[in-house]
Amino acid sequence: MKKLEAIVRPEKMPVVKERLRQLGIGGMTIYNVSGWSKQRELHLQWRGQPVAYDLLPKIKFEIFVSDAQLDPVIQAIVESSRTGEHGDGVIFISAVEQALNIATLDKGDKSIS
Repeated sequence: MKKLEAIVRPEKMPVVKERLRQLGIGGMTIYNVSGWSKQRELHLQWRGQPVAYDLLPKIKFEIFVSDAQLDPVIQAIVESSRTGEHGDGVIFISAVEQALNIATLDKGDKSIS
């Protein structure tokens, strides 16, 4: 089992979420986050004055998947969120030792399906 954390552009959230739903992902947690990377800062105008925002809004998906689902989920996120520009996002993958569904007491892959 793997924990997948994907940070994407806010405007891509509905598309990514729908693609994951089509794949049959049973659940996910979505956070509003902010940060920076190579994109660094966004320059905008406010009341005629230039303003630089160094913490840019992003969306973070947290998904737990079986090892068999991992590659299709990664591919779906990349295809639905990639623009080819800096700031498209990043995906982190971690191993999960154990999972337990509190309601059913199912363990492992059965706990997330």
